[in-house]
Amino acid sequence: MKKIHKLVLKAYVGPLLAVFFIIQFVLMMNFVWRYIDELTGKGLAVSTIAELFICGSINMIPLGLPLAMLLSAIMTLGNIGENFELLAMKSAGLSLMRILSPMLFVVGLVAVGSFFISNNLVTYTNERMYEILYNVREQRQELKFQDGMFFNGIDNMSIRVGHQDPETQLLTDVLIYDTRDRNGNMTTTVADSGYIYMSDDKKFLMVKLYNGETYETTRNYKWSTENAIRHQKFVVQNGAMSIEGFDFSRTDMNLFSNHQTKNVSELQVDIDSLRVEAD
Repeated sequence: MKKIHKLVLKAYVGPLLAVFFIIQFVLMMNFVWRYIDELTGKGLAVSTIAELFICGSINMIPLGLPLAMLLSAIMTLGNIGENFELLAMKSAGLSLMRILSPMLFVVGLVAVGSFFISNNLVTYTNERMYEILYNVREQRQELKFQDGMFFNGIDNMSIRVGHQDPETQLLTDVLIYDTRDRNGNMTTTVADSGYIYMSDDKKFLMVKLYNGETYETTRNYKWSTENAIRHQKFVVQNGAMSIEGFDFSRTDMNLFSNHQTKNVSELQVDIDSLRVEAD
């Protein structure tokens, strides 16, 4: 390789890498703003968020790479033209195609590599990204109480607390409406203080209340004319109830298979099967 070719190649590769990472950053910011509302407040692990961002960045490669190649080529030719290097090369008898041959060689390599990336890596990460986003959307909001506000993240239950100590997590002025009974009975619990938290596996809601009262309204098919209320006081009340949707569970990726998650050979199989069905 001649020194002139090395000069052109060096002038092209540097801007190519810089512009590519800048474009990827801009595209990723758009990706983050698109899904930020679905990711916040669910207590997702850092590894899950990192995996989603990696899949998103790989998904953006087919968009960012052509733009990076075009802009870096314009910058390279502009720089060597501004410094009269292009004029000197042409004065030495080099044709434009020979001057650009290093750039064309790099473009050819990138084109071949981008095909395999889009055909294999991008299709796999698309399937993985769809699976993660589905699981994130299915997951409920993290158990977090705001002073004086009702928390309705649990089915058929509303919880209001007057104040939650940020250090001890102690709740004061607790009010719980529970309508989970299949017969339609409603339980109202009022307590001076207590703790409400999820178990480590996020499958049970642990409740421990102090100095309160429980009102259970019994309903039946004669609710409009007959009903009964049971009243009970307590000093300490412990309970555990089963909950769903707060833990992040993984789903089989094969459920999210579509045209964006299949490579050329898999799409060809689908096309052949459609032709057979049409015949």
